[in-house]
Amino acid sequence: MASLPPLNAVQSTLRLAPLEHAACLELLYLGGNLISAIPPELANLPYLSYLVLCDNRIQSVPPQLNRLYSLRSLSLHNNLLTYLPREILSLVHLQELSLRGNPLVVRFVKDMTYDPPSLLELAGRTIKSRNLPYSPLDLPSNLVHYLDLASKCPNPKCAGVYFDSCVRHIKFVDFCGKYRLPLMHYLCSPECTSPCSSNPQSDADSEDENSVPADRLQRVLLG
Repeated sequence: MASLPPLNAVQSTLRLAPLEHAACLELLYLGGNLISAIPPELANLPYLSYLVLCDNRIQSVPPQLNRLYSLRSLSLHNNLLTYLPREILSLVHLQELSLRGNPLVVRFVKDMTYDPPSLLELAGRTIKSRNLPYSPLDLPSNLVHYLDLASKCPNPKCAGVYFDSCVRHIKFVDFCGKYRLPLMHYLCSPECTSPCSSNPQSDADSEDENSVPADRLQRVLLG
């Protein structure tokens, strides 16, 4: 395991040094560096198996880390996390997740914020949800690029999409049948978080990812 320089040097290295020089890295220790944000560039380390980010000031985990396909252990204890991105469920080889000493362990936070969509977004949603054809011959290149960035609403009963305007919604997911952790979801509208029948459970909470099988995460360290 190679030793790492202090925080400022680490951040400068991640910004300036080509990541291909560390492409074969399997273990990365960044604990105790007063880091407040995880660089999304860490997702460009395909062989990374052990990532230690404990004892920092991290408030959120970038969803891009779901590209760490080889990750087996993720240490996030003693940070400032109040939720995790739902993309963490895509880490199929993750066996150990350490979260003790975070606010999400001692107090669960439910939150929902929503900024009304712009006219541009409303037009884009209509085009994408109705599968209307478009090409560079029809639209300026910047609009084509914008339409290509549409994200599908994760609510399985919604066919909607969103661009910049979405609902940030905390959903609680069972981990290994023992723990309930708050995961951040991004939905296309507030209606996706509201029940449409007498069932008090919202449509967004009816996804198949309600639980993580015990054989997926062998250790979830909360205390």
